Amino acid sequence: MTNKRIYEKDTDKLFICAFKSNPTFSKGFVGCLGLGTSDNQPSVSGQINHLGNSGSIDIEVVYPNRYRFLIENKINAGYSTTRQGIGQPERYQMTVQEYQSKEPYEQTASVLLAPQVYLNATRSAEKFDHAVSYEKLRPFLEGADLQLLEGAIIQAKTPYEPVENRRSGNFFANYRHFVEDQFPALTMKKEPNARGVRPLASRTIYFDAVKTLKVYHGIPKPTMSLQCWDDSAPSASVKIMIGKWGRYAEALDVPDSLKDIGGHIRHAGQSLGIVINSPTLNTQQPFYDQVEEVSEGLEAALRLQDWWKGNFDILYGWAAQIG
Repeated sequence: MTNKRIYEKDTDKLFICAFKSNPTFSKGFVGCLGLGTSDNQPSVSGQINHLGNSGSIDIEVVYPNRYRFLIENKINAGYSTTRQGIGQPERYQMTVQEYQSKEPYEQTASVLLAPQVYLNATRSAEKFDHAVSYEKLRPFLEGADLQLLEGAIIQAKTPYEPVENRRSGNFFANYRHFVEDQFPALTMKKEPNARGVRPLASRTIYFDAVKTLKVYHGIPKPTMSLQCWDDSAPSASVKIMIGKWGRYAEALDVPDSLKDIGGHIRHAGQSLGIVINSPTLNTQQPFYDQVEEVSEGLEAALRLQDWWKGNFDILYGWAAQIG
């Protein structure tokens, strides 16, 4: 079994693919809910918006003319809460009620999907219409899919303890000291692990958005980070991310003020990334051999910070366009 950490996005992908291409899984899932089976091939979507609330549904599964299931997938994360104080379980309840009032499905229901240890520990399982454990889905998967499921089950039972990589730890410690000394306008977040431990896979610098960026009313709260290197993009980069706006990246115009500082916009997962490419940094090499590249990336971060502060009119224009 691999020691690689498994994220909910990994099991989201696993389940979405299984619903689409594995009839045994899609039938077995309905059986786990005590609803018999459905011979219909379901349609499946990931990360769809709640009705009348912020946030998204992890997986929506619709069996034609019979069932609509809204699935919240968990491994060991807690529940998120909106600015208005509405928790994830309550948002699922509200969305189910909206669907039930509008559509003639035999059943529209919310489902909490998680390892059994999570279901045993959570106090909010009863707020979902159904709860299904990962363990119950074992018979319907095989090969690499089953291995991934088993890995998630084991991970849920085991507290996350990152494997220390001293070179990574030294790099990030020196980076923090350098920012505090040379770039005080930028504030890094606290270390994510005790004693500053960083595993080999650590490659992201996270900035404290509240202390680094202005928060605008009506604009989703931003996050800001710098990638030392990025396998999923053409270049390492520093970026500000606006949650839930990622789908609009191609529809929004890139303002000249952003182009002038070397910036562009692109998808960053579900977020809209306001991005400036930056030099690649190697966390396994000495920090002070890369000071020039580090400084170039932090200068880009300052330009992005200044752009965000001085172009609120563009942000509000995007918000109006998005609606």
